[in-house]
Order: sequence, then C-alpha cells, then structure tokens
Amino acid sequence: MWITRRNRYGRRYGRRGTHARRTRGQTQRLVRVWTAGAVLLLALAAVFLLFRGGERPGFERGDLLATVNSGGDVELYWPESDVPSALYEVKYVCGETQGTRYCSQPSLRLSGLPAGEKLELQVRAQANRKGFFGGSRRLDSWKTLRTELVLPEEPEIPAGAADLPSGGALALTYQETTPRLCVLEWNGTRCHHFEVRRRAGETWETIARLTPEEHMRYDLGRLGSGSYNRFQVAAVDGDGAELQAEEVSLWASVSPLYATVWPIENMNFWENPSGGVRLGSVPGGTALCVLAEEGNWFRVRYGEDYGWVDSRYCMIDLPEYVGDHCAYDITNSYDSLFAVHGSPIREVTHQVLPGYEDVRLEDGTFLVPYLYPCAKKLLTAAQAAEADGLRLKIYEAFRPQRATRFSYDATEKQLKDPALTEAGGQVGMSLSKLMTDNGRFNLGSFLARTISSHNRGIALDLTLEKIDGGEELEMQSVIHDLSWYSETYLNTLNAKLLEGYMKAVGMNGLSSEWWHFQDDDTRKAIGLNSSLEKGVSPEGWTQDDGGWRYRRAGGSFVRGTVLTVDGRTYTFDSEGYAAG
Repeated sequence: MWITRRNRYGRRYGRRGTHARRTRGQTQRLVRVWTAGAVLLLALAAVFLLFRGGERPGFERGDLLATVNSGGDVELYWPESDVPSALYEVKYVCGETQGTRYCSQPSLRLSGLPAGEKLELQVRAQANRKGFFGGSRRLDSWKTLRTELVLPEEPEIPAGAADLPSGGALALTYQETTPRLCVLEWNGTRCHHFEVRRRAGETWETIARLTPEEHMRYDLGRLGSGSYNRFQVAAVDGDGAELQAEEVSLWASVSPLYATVWPIENMNFWENPSGGVRLGSVPGGTALCVLAEEGNWFRVRYGEDYGWVDSRYCMIDLPEYVGDHCAYDITNSYDSLFAVHGSPIREVTHQVLPGYEDVRLEDGTFLVPYLYPCAKKLLTAAQAAEADGLRLKIYEAFRPQRATRFSYDATEKQLKDPALTEAGGQVGMSLSKLMTDNGRFNLGSFLARTISSHNRGIALDLTLEKIDGGEELEMQSVIHDLSWYSETYLNTLNAKLLEGYMKAVGMNGLSSEWWHFQDDDTRKAIGLNSSLEKGVSPEGWTQDDGGWRYRRAGGSFVRGTVLTVDGRTYTFDSEGYAAG
C-alpha cells in the first residue's frame, strides 16, 4: 500500500513496502563516491596518456631550415628525432602545387616547384610502436616544425658572371667516373643561365638550370646499363633566348647492377658467394634485383634477407642489361604473330599467349628474360651488328612452358582444317599442307610439343633492323611464320648476315626457322636441364641509387602510401622510395 508523508519542507513523498527512504546524508555520500571514482578514472587516463605520450617521437633542439640553391631546388634541413628509427613526414604547399614526402634522414631536396610562389613547409616525426593490446601503431610527434619562404623568380646570377667571356666555345665533354656514373663538363660563358637537356624521343627535355661559373660541371647520376644517351648544354639569356648550345652522345657501360633477374630453377640462397651458411631457397621465377656481382654470383635481396645466388642459372632482363644495343618487341604479350604463312591460327594468332600477361609493362616497355651467360654472348653479337649500322631486334627470349604447350595443342587441332586468310577466306589447302609442304616437315619442326630451349631461357627469336630509321631487313618470310617458307635453306643474304652474327658468338640455329638461335654450349657447360612452367613478372623489391622501391606486376611502383611487405610495414613517398 502507499503511505503518504510530508518531509521537512512540506513536500510529500511515498514509499512502498519495506524500502527505506534515502536520507540526505546518504545522497551526499553517494555523490562523493561517484565524484571520487570519476577523479580516479581521470587520473588513470592522464597517467596512461602521459605514459603513451612519452613514446611519441620528438625532435632535438633546432628549427626547420629551408634554402634555395643555385639550381632553383629547395634544400630542407631539420634537427634529428630522438627516436633513431623515426620516419619524417614532409608536407609542402607552393601555389597550386602540394604534396607529401617521406624520408629517413633529416634533410630533403624539393625540385620543380613554381618560381615566385610562397612555399609553406611542415615536418613531423613518426615512429611505429607496439599497441596497448598488441600489434603496432604509428605515433606522430607532438611538435610540428614549420617554416615558409617565397621562391625567387629566377636563380640569382653570381656577381662574377658578368666577367666571364662572351660567346666563347662551351667545349662540352663527358666522362664516366665509375661504371655508369657520368658527368658533363664545359666552359662557363657570359649568359643568364645554362640549361642541361636530355634527348627524349624527338624533343629535348630540360633536366637542370645552372648559374654561370668559370668551370661548369653537372653530375648525370647513374645511367641505364648499355643505354645510348644524348645530352645538350645551352647558354640562355635573361629573355629565354638560346645564345649557343653544344651536344654530346655517349654509350653507358654494361653491368648487371640493379637489373632484374629470375632464377630458372629453385636455387640455394647463400650467406657468402663462396657458399658458407645456406639461408634458404629462392623459388624459380622469383623477381630479384642485382645488388653486386662477384665471380659467378649475384648478391640479391629475398624477402628481408640478403645473400648470394648462382648467376649462371639466372635469367636477366635484357633491356636492363644489354640496353639500347638491341631493340625489343615481345609481340606474344599483346598481339602474337604466330601464323602459318599469313593464315591465322585460332586462339593463337593476335592473342596474348598464356604466361605473357605481365611481360608488357604499363609504360609500354617489355621484360625480356634471357639466361645471363647467354646475354653476355648476345652483347658481343649486337656490337658486331652495330659496327655495320644494324641492330638486333628481339621478338622473343624466355617462353613459359605453358605457352609452348598451349600453342602446340591449339595448332595441332586445326591442322586438317582449311587454311584461312586474315579476311576469313579459304586458301585452298589445309593448314597442315601450307605449313609442312605436304608432309616434308611436321608441326614439331616449328613448335615444341613439351619443353623447348625457350623454356630454359637459352633461345632467342630475332631479326635485323637498320639503326638509322629502324626499318627491318627483308627476310624470306616474316618472323614467326610457322611454315616451310621460313626454312634456312631459303635464307636470303640478310638472313645469312643475321646467322653470321649469332654463330660467331657460339649460337646454334634451327633449320626450320631463320630467326631462332640457342646457346647449346652454355646449357652443356652448366648442366642446365630445368625449365619454367609459368611466366615471369617484375613484382618485387628493386633498388637504384635513390633507395628501395616495390614494383607491382604491371610495372608501376607503390607510391605515397603505407604497405606491409614480407611482414614488415613500410611508408612509400611520392616517388616510391620506401622507409621503415
């Protein structure tokens, strides 16, 4: 039942049953308990935040400094973090240009910023820490270093520039200081600035602007192995008019440094080139980057480990090794030319063959794997052709075994079918007759049924082109014409010329294909019996003088993001270089 009473203030209250009325003192005690609990929780939170905050990276004493060098680049310097493994995040805004860069050292150079604009900069330190409940997390520094400056309209000219001779010859020269590291040198003349240019296709691309001095020097950095380069230096006045220019051309040395290689078989991974401790095994077909060469050994990175593999069993990417000494068009990666004297083979002609999906990269270049000892011989043949004004043009090197079987099986099923023209009309004979000259040859004369020399990385399909203009020399048939019209007994003088270059370096041909040559001597010398079933890709770590980058299967680099690779977290800057 309800009992109604009045409290001391004349207000009524009720209670049911035996529940006691809460007194004012009880209420006050309850409030004190809750208040004490809240204070305790806040204190614990403060201690936790203070404890965790102590793990945040900081900076030594100092400020962010920014200067503009004579070439117009902005050079940044700041104090080191108190955490040795910290990463630095640099954000910049310059007019409509903005970006973020990451680096592991307390300095950075920014190029290509718009002149005359206000540049705003900020730097934070970052470090990975173990989370409270396990795992890891990224902590940013409490402090952010900031500065700003206005970039000059034009690089300032030294006071002594007016004293330089006017119109004198630049006398542009180059020298290779160490393999593939080159510098340009020339005489300073009176001008507003010098422009250093590189030939890119049909145009000149400016790569640097330098203020005049008595003796000029520009470091070109490391050039591509076997690359042909053209550089120009121009003296320019204040209105941008060219006063004079001189040009040099040069071939970079050939070396495997930083080239991509793929083991042709599962290979032992050693701590030292002389053997010693075995670190594990590298699966055949894994993309690796050459960091050093010693005897028959390549030093490479596999996962998070560094060690040595036998270079004799590695295929090397020819464009990264032989470079411009050869031309490359791996048509099987986008439009297979395999046909029977103009008669298409269904599922093969004009198709991407299985295993070639990642051979043509996003920038249009090709991966061309070829066994390293064979590649050395190829270079000699290529240089002999160059002396005659010709260039070797490669249509195929390594061929995945799955592509070999697919091409053979698909063609065999059609041998009794009528041969067709490209337009779909009938030639008037079977595909087999057109191919084999009515049985004088067979399908195996042109396509291997199981394993071919291409699958072992020791064979090439190639032709000749003129260096001047790139026109291919005429042969008795087009390349990859799988028919008796390609037989070597029909060789033209041009085909015999190609044969001469290749056989002079120890390559053997096939009687059925004027374009095919293979290095049987190398295979016997190293006892090679392995082949690769699957195709290759460039996916993996690759290094250059700027550091490590991670390349995807399509050839692009991971940029401007955080990614975990091989169980370790890396931060990639806008150029794709990794830190972490």
